[in-house]
Amino acid sequence: MLVLSITKRFLTELVRLRIAFAIFIAMPVFMTFMFWFAFNTAGLGTAQTFILGVINDDEGVGEELAEYMKELNTNPIFNTGLSNDTLDNGFAADFISLLSSINYTTDNQAVETVPIFEVRYFANSSIGQTAIESREIDALIIFPENYSNTTLSAVNQAFYIQNGIFLHNISYGVLFQWEGPPVPTQDNGLISIIGDQGYSRYQIVQIILSQIFTDFNKNLQNFPYSGGEIEINIESVTLQDLSLFDTIFPGILVFSVLTQSGMLAAFLVTEFAETKTVARVRLSLIKPWEYILGATFYQFILSFFQITLIIGISMVAFGFHPAGDIIQGFFVLMLSTIFTTGLGFFLAGIFNSSDTAGQSSGFLTTPLAFMSGAFMEVPTITLIQSVIPTASGIPRDFMLWDLLPPTHAVNALRSIILYEFTLTEVIWDLILLVVPSIFLLFFGMIFYSKRRLQGDL
Repeated sequence: MLVLSITKRFLTELVRLRIAFAIFIAMPVFMTFMFWFAFNTAGLGTAQTFILGVINDDEGVGEELAEYMKELNTNPIFNTGLSNDTLDNGFAADFISLLSSINYTTDNQAVETVPIFEVRYFANSSIGQTAIESREIDALIIFPENYSNTTLSAVNQAFYIQNGIFLHNISYGVLFQWEGPPVPTQDNGLISIIGDQGYSRYQIVQIILSQIFTDFNKNLQNFPYSGGEIEINIESVTLQDLSLFDTIFPGILVFSVLTQSGMLAAFLVTEFAETKTVARVRLSLIKPWEYILGATFYQFILSFFQITLIIGISMVAFGFHPAGDIIQGFFVLMLSTIFTTGLGFFLAGIFNSSDTAGQSSGFLTTPLAFMSGAFMEVPTITLIQSVIPTASGIPRDFMLWDLLPPTHAVNALRSIILYEFTLTEVIWDLILLVVPSIFLLFFGMIFYSKRRLQGDL
């Protein structure tokens, strides 16, 4: 196919130009290293207390089941490990109590007096949302009605794996048999963690909570079957564990994709003004759309390679371990390439010098990265209130920066990589990324075609 032949020729030309190819390989590696050096070594600074809103809708394990397990706890052989307080008040109350009591630690494991969270209770999600919007709280956690049954379901399943029996049907030979109401085995009540995804304090809270949830769930798998209570010990959270590099890594990836628009623009201008390839194309049987499509495929291949390189190096050499699905995050980045390709065609149609095209791209992409919230919070300039659905469940305002597709690339990537959401849960950010990017791509292609592939040179 002619289009693929053009793409292949472009790639061959890049490899043949050894200096350009070396820069193409070295640039993302060096850029990632510099970001890691700047943000990973600094950490988050001094310990700070985050304000955590809580809505506890947990209805507990139920009176009948609670009374049965209390009775069971009186037998030292068959103690369930669940305290009477847990059975009376539910697992959510235990978890909230843990959140209120955890402090930071230093390198020598000496406990500081600074608590990680200050917990505030809210009656419903609408009040909690107002608190989020006013920055009164950094995040809101909602425990569902069946949270205790969900947790007990996990406990029951782990107990069965260890002992071959369920909690409600404990027996020891023929002498001791305890049978009570069934324990839930398949409940699935998910905790909701809600906040402003562009707010740096919320991003840090998400990372801390991810560690705590992991430790909490791990502890629930350990049972003192011979008597005693389950001990829930959350591992210490140190400031060194919470590098800024982790929180801004999605922004680094989007910025790396944005910078490729300059590479494409410079390449296309070089083809036009220096090598006169376009002049030969116009004298051949190659159609303009074939040439443009070949250049587009070329750009997508380069993006694929550079994104893979940056992610791979960050995970292997710089210690980044995404909480979410990196493959879905990769897909978001490839969608972002639509925007950068369109921008590259547009710049290539304006400038006649490859240096000018590349420099102009840098002049545009760096502000775009900052305005999209890739590296820091952006000022709140609201255009429409509470209109964009989010993965966390509460619609957010449409701000001035939402007019820029990279903003939605950063939001979607952050939600997937850091907060473990899925592509379907960030669908609105994907729509607001892809739709204007496609318009820019077609406009850039048409503009470049009219300027370079039609009329006089």
